[in-house]
Amino acid sequence: MTVKILVILIVNFPIVIFSEQWWVFDPPLLGWEKQDKLIGKESETTMKRTLLSFIAILVFSITSPAKAKSVYEWAFTRMDYARDEKVQQLKRYCYRVHRQAIPIRNDKVMLNFFEVNDKYFKMEREGTAPDEFKCKIKEFRQSIRDYYVSNYISFYDILFVNKSGDIFYTIRKEPDYLKNIFTGELGKTNLSKQLRKNPNEETFVDFCYYKPSDEPAAFFIEPAVKDGQHLGWFVMQCAVNKVNSLFAGAEQLGMTGEAFLVNKDGYLLTESSFVGGSTIMKTRLNDKNIKAKFKEKRGNKIVTDYRGFTVLTSFEVFDFLGTEWLVVAKVDEAQIVTEHFQQHPKYYFEKIEGFLSRSSVDKDGAFPKKHEKVIMVDMDEFVKADRSELLKTIGVSSCTAVIATYPGKFGYMAHISPYDKMYGSGGTNLLGHITKKIKTYDIYKYERRRVLFTVVAKHFDSLGNIVDKLISEGFLLSQINVLHNPQARCANVTFDYSENLTCTEWLMENPDSDKIIQNPGEENNLGAIAKQFLDD
Repeated sequence: MTVKILVILIVNFPIVIFSEQWWVFDPPLLGWEKQDKLIGKESETTMKRTLLSFIAILVFSITSPAKAKSVYEWAFTRMDYARDEKVQQLKRYCYRVHRQAIPIRNDKVMLNFFEVNDKYFKMEREGTAPDEFKCKIKEFRQSIRDYYVSNYISFYDILFVNKSGDIFYTIRKEPDYLKNIFTGELGKTNLSKQLRKNPNEETFVDFCYYKPSDEPAAFFIEPAVKDGQHLGWFVMQCAVNKVNSLFAGAEQLGMTGEAFLVNKDGYLLTESSFVGGSTIMKTRLNDKNIKAKFKEKRGNKIVTDYRGFTVLTSFEVFDFLGTEWLVVAKVDEAQIVTEHFQQHPKYYFEKIEGFLSRSSVDKDGAFPKKHEKVIMVDMDEFVKADRSELLKTIGVSSCTAVIATYPGKFGYMAHISPYDKMYGSGGTNLLGHITKKIKTYDIYKYERRRVLFTVVAKHFDSLGNIVDKLISEGFLLSQINVLHNPQARCANVTFDYSENLTCTEWLMENPDSDKIIQNPGEENNLGAIAKQFLDD
């Protein structure tokens, strides 16, 4: 256990050697990166404290008795690493772009271009620009585009703004070209407000929707000053897609994991991995959760995410030029449970089967309303419902019934016999066909989390293979419900597509016994059952 702790510490803490520059070991790059003391505004005191903290914890790990981590603690450690990786990538990107923005204030080529084009803009407005001057300006502008590509290509656009607010030139000539930043719709932008507030200072404007580009944008503002005279501003526009690309992959977090960036108002600045449309500046996260994280600055929390699922999160507030962003790495709690189940299947199956065998069956379940169209599902057959049909199969005894549903999209029912692969036989493979159709034709990958399976059987002969098959196809324990009644003679099962209602009618050995009508619920969910035994 001590060795494992040491490995984690070495991965998660930078090793610093004091010299003229900081040499910081960067695990994601598997190498050493030289960082100037001024870059990132990391003070020497902070770096020394980091090193001392590392040494202290390292010594504590060696001398303290080993203590086993819980399943969730290991999960948080894994997410902390993913979070730290994203923070470092974001930091490198932001500081690199900032370093490219700073030189423009002393760039004689850009300052000369600014002054000449501002003069030309005013002459054009007055109608006094000579033809020869127009030709020179055209050549100058062509050369400045090449200069921009060589020196400032990291920026989506550069706006040249005079003191009156006139945007007299831009590289891309979008709809803000020749407009005034202080009037009309542009006057309402955060960019305009920042120019008014801090006209003589270098500032940064956080990402927000910018209508001329029809997308979110951030801006570095550098005052244009020549010979002590304030001419206006260089406004360097940053596209949000550059930041989004940093957070596009979090494969180490598994199929439900993702890393994203959130602004102070709680809006996503990156695309979600689990939403079909764009989420940038459109999806707003829970205000309570976000405010708490910004306040705490760094840590771990279990929360309900924007999809409504319970997730484990690792977060850190990143401060850049006075703007705070929240870096979050998260994984569905259901994935953590499923992964631990996969590591200890024998242990969990014993617990699950014991729990289901001891659980009482509710006799007062809801029964579907009468339907004009009822489709019977025979043994060794599966049927799909996608309108208002009611699917029904009867006499499930040594067999197994499986229902796969996605509300509003589809419902499948299969009557699996002992000759199926789920029983270890070489006959049919009904569940395999169903999952293939679902994943190929019925849903997008990001919708997979919404599919729910219900398994109905009076025995456990097929349960292990069914669970293994569904997990191998990318589904989680929390997506599997099991209805089990070993005292029953058989079961009749119906699925009402219009109501998204699965109903099992257990027929008892004694024909005079009351009917037992059962619907799947939390007490039948494999994820909820396994979670009870997670750290036993």
